[in-house]
Amino acid sequence: MTQTHPDVIIAGGGPAGSTIAALTKKYAPHLRVLLLEKERFPRHHIGESMLAGTTPVLKESGAFDAVDSYGFVEKLGAAYVWGKERKLWGFVFDQLIEQLQREGKSLPKEYIKAWQVRRGEYDHILLKHAQGMGAEVREGARVRRVLTDDATGRVTGVEYVDDHGAHTTNCGLFVDCTGQDALLGHALKLREYDERMNNYALYGYWKDGQWRQDYVGTPEHSRIFITTSARGWIWYIPVRKDVISVGFVTHRQTLKDDMANGPEALYLDELRDNPEMQELLNRASLVRISNDQPRDVMTIQDWSYTSRRMAGPGWAMCGDAAGFVDPILSSGAMLAQELGQKAAYTINSMFLSNSDAQIRAYWDFYQDTYRTYLRAYKDMASFWYSSNFSMESWWWQAQRTLNRTDDDAHLSQREAFFRIASGYANRAESLSLFGSYPLHEAVKLVDGLFGAPYDKGAVEARFDGHNLRLHPSARLGNGLYYWQGQVRNTRRITAPDGRRYLDLHPGEEMLVRLLDGAHTLGDLNRTADAMKSIQERMPLRSGTELVIQLDQIGALA
Repeated sequence: MTQTHPDVIIAGGGPAGSTIAALTKKYAPHLRVLLLEKERFPRHHIGESMLAGTTPVLKESGAFDAVDSYGFVEKLGAAYVWGKERKLWGFVFDQLIEQLQREGKSLPKEYIKAWQVRRGEYDHILLKHAQGMGAEVREGARVRRVLTDDATGRVTGVEYVDDHGAHTTNCGLFVDCTGQDALLGHALKLREYDERMNNYALYGYWKDGQWRQDYVGTPEHSRIFITTSARGWIWYIPVRKDVISVGFVTHRQTLKDDMANGPEALYLDELRDNPEMQELLNRASLVRISNDQPRDVMTIQDWSYTSRRMAGPGWAMCGDAAGFVDPILSSGAMLAQELGQKAAYTINSMFLSNSDAQIRAYWDFYQDTYRTYLRAYKDMASFWYSSNFSMESWWWQAQRTLNRTDDDAHLSQREAFFRIASGYANRAESLSLFGSYPLHEAVKLVDGLFGAPYDKGAVEARFDGHNLRLHPSARLGNGLYYWQGQVRNTRRITAPDGRRYLDLHPGEEMLVRLLDGAHTLGDLNRTADAMKSIQERMPLRSGTELVIQLDQIGALA
């Protein structure tokens, strides 16, 4: 047995584990990070279609250039055919940019960039990048037991095996990124399943599938194509210019009822019966895209689940180990990397803190943020499986998910769906979801993606001359936000409904004090201007912007 003592041990080298390792080393290079991966990369994995919401995290971690230059098929959007009408509809990420430009707003081009990847190679790029950032990476190392303190229940380390035998290693924090194996989730019985989405995916890779432009775009700017079938739905994802990933998703009961001749026969029958697939695959043949792909047609269970807890004494979880929604919106890898970013920030702050209570608050915030993401995508996936599959109804559900209340619908149904499907799934009462950016930049992104367009003159005319005050039931308390590698403290105004809130920028509490019934909008704007003149880079809203956002969440009297 060998004794070593890293600060952080990560089990699992997929997108979650590699992102956590890379960003932890970026912001806390003094911390020793040990990443244990049971396989040897590259290894086959499903989940090829990325969302644009992933790209800012790649930029921050430093992995973007390696991914962008690798030669993956660039993804520009999605197309859908479903229901009896077989009506084609879709979107491209550029539409989001065009909409914002019409509103006089801007968004970096990286916010619409995504790829259709071969996950074995994509994950290998991220793992090598984490190693290049200074994380100690050991492949072929399987964690077989998590060590805990008998008196406190705190996780203290792991026991793992590799080619050199068994090793016992202590650590300050263990992070479970073991995917659907969910080492801790199963051991601690934390997993909660959604029986309504007890699905299976049968999938394979087809050489020489057709590139019908209105379905999948072009090899330079591709789309994911999704079509419903009699017993579920089918994805069609170009992972190379000459190879297409084709998957059939169906409920577990279908397998019990209709799989007498095995999964491959069911898969092929479903593709033959689908009119779109008949056309796209009529000259194609099944191939294997990696040496470790064991069969032409693969099967994976796509349970929808979450975890009752995502962190505890000495441990945390991320990626599919923490929760999985459904493949319908291609959110899995994006969630792993976005929440991996938040986990890395939390780890850094944890090791800087001397307070157990503060550390618990950091991880509670991480759990709340994680659940916000999962809920948004789960709402959409649930609606998909329970609706009549009309595009208008799904757009409506996207609008409802973003706005949360039907009477607060500032985005059109189509605009709301674009934001969900691009990977921006949360309405921005908090800036904490945009942790890669300074607050004054984050607020531009938040307003661009989720903010309601407004006429400044009309707003100022509405409030001008009125003495402003907070709603008597609005609460001013403490909040947290993610920024530049850490979880940071701020002040938060919570609306009377207890659900919606606005996190303040440093210094803005002074503006809130003017909402006392004795000051006007003009007073707020003059005070904000004076504060900005003292410190030009202070990330302050104007008085008008603050009043608009407080009004939107119902926090003004």
